[in-house]
Amino acid sequence: HPLTVPLADMKAAGRRAGGKLNDAFVAAIASGWRRYHDHHGEPASALRMSMPINVRTAATENVAGNQFAPARFPVPLTVIDPVHRMKVVRDLVGRARAEPALALTEPLANVLNRLHPDVTTGIFGSMLRGVDFVTSNVPGPPFPIYLAGARVVSQFPFGPMAGAAANVTLLSYVDDLNIGINTDPAAVPDPDVLLESFQEGFDEVLKTA
Repeated sequence: HPLTVPLADMKAAGRRAGGKLNDAFVAAIASGWRRYHDHHGEPASALRMSMPINVRTAATENVAGNQFAPARFPVPLTVIDPVHRMKVVRDLVGRARAEPALALTEPLANVLNRLHPDVTTGIFGSMLRGVDFVTSNVPGPPFPIYLAGARVVSQFPFGPMAGAAANVTLLSYVDDLNIGINTDPAAVPDPDVLLESFQEGFDEVLKTA
């Protein structure tokens, strides 16, 4: 399910909380999840989120390929004020970025690559069972791109759920933020309600801009 919001306004909302675009993005998603659970009469105080943390350094900035480590932490859904919620998200992500264990990602990956796929599948499967949803923020081209001479109007990302109930991925393109929402029908039987809840969450955050 796709969703589009204005890039400039989301950046401005993040700045209102002394943070960045990603803080506004996650805060809007948290608001959407609260509204969705309230709609079903099953309020939740927090959900566990997984998100990739960029571990690229000055020494590896010119090295090709992805350089990120998965971080997971609970995101509170009970913070009603959107500016305060963005500040809470900023602090949570900041602590995740400063986690010393992130430095072990590459050596651990090298060890896991030597193991049988059945073993690594079991390890990652057990880790992901503790994740409720996944978010990812991907910077896209800030200028129009073309395919065979035709201008690309928009691009929507859809990330794998990897054992979670949903994956919400953001991809910027020119002046827009295009958001792809991938859900597990066993966990989210009414994705239209979830999409509406997320839209209300983004509208709430955008008003702070």
